[in-house]
Amino acid sequence: MRWQQPLAGPRGRTARVAGAALGVTVVLLGAGYLLLPLATRALVRVLTLTVNGCVWLAAAMSSGADPWTILSAIGRAAGETLATREASAALLALAVVGALAFYGLQRLLGTDRESS
Repeated sequence: MRWQQPLAGPRGRTARVAGAALGVTVVLLGAGYLLLPLATRALVRVLTLTVNGCVWLAAAMSSGADPWTILSAIGRAAGETLATREASAALLALAVVGALAFYGLQRLLGTDRESS
């Protein structure tokens, strides 16, 4: 059995574009179907943390604590959170992605060096 030659001309191009569009659509729908539960779970977690933080802040303010005590407690909690392995790995990954994006942008735009 032999391979058929691809169609030439506008009809072949239209068929290839339609096939590529269908493939991309299927991949996007599959990714959305798989990632929707994770996104929902993350949204619920963020809302829960926000509500807990607001309740904690309201309790601290109603207890008569001064603003500097509240801010120092918030800073301490943020520092302890960022000191975990997961947070450090996330910050490192963000730094690597930022560096790669900067390098790619620099390569894309090029450098304008004046030759003397």
